[in-house]
Amino acid sequence: MQTFRAMSTEVTVAAPGLSASAERDLAHVVAVVFAAAEQRFSRFRADSELSRLNRAGGPTPVSPALLAALVAARAHAARSGGLFDPTIARALEAAGYDRPFARGALDRAAPPAPQAPARFADVAIDEAARVVACPPGVALDLGGVIKGRTVDEAARLLPAVGFIDAGGDAALRGDGPDGDGWEVDVEDPADARRVVVTLRVRDRAVATSAPNRRRWRAGDVHAHHLIDPRTGRPAVTDLAQATALAATAEDADVAAKVAFLLGADAGARWLERAGLAGVLLGVDGAVHLVGDVEVVPPRDPREPQELDHA
Repeated sequence: MQTFRAMSTEVTVAAPGLSASAERDLAHVVAVVFAAAEQRFSRFRADSELSRLNRAGGPTPVSPALLAALVAARAHAARSGGLFDPTIARALEAAGYDRPFARGALDRAAPPAPQAPARFADVAIDEAARVVACPPGVALDLGGVIKGRTVDEAARLLPAVGFIDAGGDAALRGDGPDGDGWEVDVEDPADARRVVVTLRVRDRAVATSAPNRRRWRAGDVHAHHLIDPRTGRPAVTDLAQATALAATAEDADVAAKVAFLLGADAGARWLERAGLAGVLLGVDGAVHLVGDVEVVPPRDPREPQELDHA
């Protein structure tokens, strides 16, 4: 396995059938793909294309890559009933996420400031002219889709058996190194040393959303990056974590966030209607399996898993 840092997370590339040198070469090419995506889509880089669009204040020509990402985001917004919404950028800033995440770097004395919700439907996207216009005061954050989208782009470079994992957004190709599928551990967000459940995955993508991954202290409360577009504030839900499985990392990334915002019951129903699968972990510790998931039996029979399959 090879690792590198990108998008404020650790990216792992593995191709068991390749030699060590070939795997290193593959990881280098994958790192270039991630670097290019970060350069174009980061809202923290003043020279990124997304930042230029956010500053424009009017109709702005965009590249084919940014246009494609915005059109895909529009489709995700429609399918999620608006729960996926890239116009949360100002709400993220108001909550304190106004710089690249590092542990402790976002802590502040003041609580999150209220922010009026915006709507991605109000962003004008002219596909033919390749021009985009945001309403006054609205800025875009594509973090909810770009990491998964970049994983998918990079995964096209993998051989028949291999995986790319970018901080929990993973694309897993083939049947795994032994032909029995890839084993994916769903960690306890309260204790990364504890595995809630292990899944067996073949030719699918997995993504997880949980507030512990991007969390900081704001006054006397903890704020996090999972903004509910209905309120413009960090989401409050009965889920501690949502993991989604889909054909692509982009779809899994969006689905995990939507399920987390909806909560255990509504999130499970939404995943089922979308034909997706997942593992939803309640704040009460209950584990809900949704859809087509294959669970690996516990290695230690003395540690039974208490699972609820929706």
